Amino acid sequence: MLSSEVRAYVGQIVQVEYSDKLGNIYIQNAELYDIGFLPLYGPCLILDIGEIRLDRVSAVKPVKSLKSAA
Repeated sequence: MLSSEVRAYVGQIVQVEYSDKLGNIYIQNAELYDIGFLPLYGPCLILDIGEIRLDRVSAVKPVKSLKSAA
C-alpha cells in the first residue's frame, strides 16, 4: 500500500490487514490517527493499537460505525 492511498482514512476507524515478521496475517479494527515516518522503518500507520509499518500492511478498509447505523 502507498501512504497516499491510506491518507484518506486518517481520523476514521478502519480495518487493517497486516502481517508480522513471521508472516502471520492479522486483521484488526483500529482508529487511524496519522501516517508517520520512522527513519529505520519508513512510513508507519499510527493507530490506537500501536504503530504498523506500511510495508507490512496489505489492506485498509473503512469500517462503518455503529453510531451512524443507529
